[in-house]
Amino acid sequence: MMLVAIISMLATGCGPKGVDDIVADLNTQLGKMTGYKMNAKLTLQTGKDPQTYDVEVWHNKPDFYRVALTSKERDITQIILRNEEGVFVLTPHLNKSFRFQSGWPENHAQVYLYESLVKSILNDDQRVFAEEEGKYTFEVKADYQNRSLTTQKIWLATDLSPVKVDVMDTNKNVMVTVEFANFQSDAKFDSNSFNKERNMETSMINGSVPTMANGEPAPEPKGSFGVIQPTYVPEGLTFMGVQKVDTPEGPQVVLRYQGEYSMTLIEERPKAATVSYPSGEIVDLGHTMGVMTGEQKKTLTWAFDGVEYLLTGDLPEDELISVAKSTFNQIGK
Repeated sequence: MMLVAIISMLATGCGPKGVDDIVADLNTQLGKMTGYKMNAKLTLQTGKDPQTYDVEVWHNKPDFYRVALTSKERDITQIILRNEEGVFVLTPHLNKSFRFQSGWPENHAQVYLYESLVKSILNDDQRVFAEEEGKYTFEVKADYQNRSLTTQKIWLATDLSPVKVDVMDTNKNVMVTVEFANFQSDAKFDSNSFNKERNMETSMINGSVPTMANGEPAPEPKGSFGVIQPTYVPEGLTFMGVQKVDTPEGPQVVLRYQGEYSMTLIEERPKAATVSYPSGEIVDLGHTMGVMTGEQKKTLTWAFDGVEYLLTGDLPEDELISVAKSTFNQIGK
């Protein structure tokens, strides 16, 4: 009888892992891991046409990050960098950077960060687990800036490395997909891996700067670019007009809106600079990364296709983001 009991215990111990065991292993791995490197392909279905990005992620515990997002369509790279100086959004091809103090990425989960995915599994008591084709899958709540994204399905390999994630809206439509590759746990970094100047320089050398056919850097556009009007204007706002202003640093276009709220959109050619704010948040605009600053009156800043935008107003944050997104692929008038 004793022998039967021992054999039964051994057979149970050697059986497939249950969901509680896997969740416990994820918690242990997250605590032990000193950092990682990985690559990914990010596809956004949130606009008229899919947007695809190559993503390179470096993380060195406790709080150093480097996330490089390269637009496949435009061959332009932006970098989110966190080091001992703060959080930066770097746009190397414009020699432009924004620096601010922020809780990123703790204040918002990021779909391309391994720890964000693991924490979403650990924190959801209603998680749905399955095994599919030799991989673990979890369906859990999504907690991203875009509140219309409510659910995500995460695929993990049996060694708990990330394979894929689909993020869905309330109708279960897949709006964001990330496919992961080359996951290196406990990766090593040199002393300059998270240095701002080095990342600006190496990104420009490695081809994030648009080039002409002969391989030389394409000149930055200068002069007038017309008037780019957002196609989305929040209800209760009326367009008051546009003003063209000549400044010592170049022309500006100022669009003003009044009504239940007030809103001003300033457009100009980007200038090489490092702009510092005491606080701010990174905003994913789909086509590019932006920076949101301010309390009651917020300001959203971003650059796209040779134009830098500064949108300010007392609107809700999600409305400012919707206005910003509606300027993409508009032709100046």
